[in-house]
Amino acid sequence: MTTPDLLHEALLGEAAESAFFAISVYDDDGRMVAVNKRAAELLGVRRDELLSYDVGAFTAGGFDRTRLFSQEMREGVRLVEQRDGTRVPVAFVVAPATLSGLPYFVAVWWQLPEGDPRADSAF
Repeated sequence: MTTPDLLHEALLGEAAESAFFAISVYDDDGRMVAVNKRAAELLGVRRDELLSYDVGAFTAGGFDRTRLFSQEMREGVRLVEQRDGTRVPVAFVVAPATLSGLPYFVAVWWQLPEGDPRADSAF
């Protein structure tokens, strides 16, 4: 890997870590394998603890593999339940990715602000 490539990866990693958006990476079994700081904050769970959950652990209905594999990219709105029991609407985009030659899924999600009309469609 060249120096510009390493710099690019370092900048991308730092940007993802400090982003306003929650970012999570999970495998095709739905297990979270990486999350940024914002994901842990939004769910009220320590980051290392989050890695023991599957991607649907904080949403009603859990993880549906058939929906995941039915499309290349998916987006929507869901209610997530934080550790303290508070439910908040989040918007998300999830897409397949290949990391180190293996298939994964990368999700970017964010809490919808109060009054956002999309929150009415969250389930």
